[in-house]
Amino acid sequence: MLKITPHTTIAELQEGPPALMQLLKSSGFYREGDDTAVSLSQLCLSWGLNPAILLMMLEPANTKAAPRLLDIEPFMAMPLPEFVSHIEDVYHVGLRDQLPRLQALAAEVAGSSPDDPRLAELRKEVDQVAEELHSHLAHEEEALFPMIRGLAAGTVVATRCGSAVAGPVACMENDHAEAERTLVRLRELTNDYTVPAAAGALLALLVEFDRDLREHMYKENEALFPRAIEAQREAARRRPAMAATRSAEPTQSA
Repeated sequence: MLKITPHTTIAELQEGPPALMQLLKSSGFYREGDDTAVSLSQLCLSWGLNPAILLMMLEPANTKAAPRLLDIEPFMAMPLPEFVSHIEDVYHVGLRDQLPRLQALAAEVAGSSPDDPRLAELRKEVDQVAEELHSHLAHEEEALFPMIRGLAAGTVVATRCGSAVAGPVACMENDHAEAERTLVRLRELTNDYTVPAAAGALLALLVEFDRDLREHMYKENEALFPRAIEAQREAARRRPAMAATRSAEPTQSA
């Protein structure tokens, strides 16, 4: 982890976990080619933003990068609408099946050993991540994914988050960082999903949940989100060219 203060420069931030710069770029506060000698405090001043807010935004991303989980290349080539449908059909459907079962099993295990504070905390962590993930899925389906499908179709889709994907992407990346910390804590509480041995059904489902959620986040962080941001940049580049073409077209006389 990198120690981040208002005096940290962009160049210093680039030496930390890659997710830090990814978040800063997706939020729109920094673009490739901007001055890397600028401090976070100076950057916030130019945007009229309190530095404490930016530090709070960056904090969840200040974690060690996850290892490469799978071959991402097929998802870099997959059409964006198909990619979004893949995420929904495989991972959103899967989570909505897993989460209630996880909560029920965690409650059962904690209830069977009421004097074990570790199991009480495990239940609390499962309940909390379930609540956060349900909100996360709804945010993606109601805002980010319609925007991405619109960009692929050449249209602008306005949602409750506006019409730019950078804002929802930054929110989703923050959620992913929080989820990653929860997975780490779940592993700590169960000794890498091996304790208590009597809770075999819960431990097996936690292993499945951990694997699926990491794959889900990896595909989005490494492929879907960067492609969505690039699609919006490409759409922005096309608009002036299209406007210039229309203005150059000869007008028909009456």
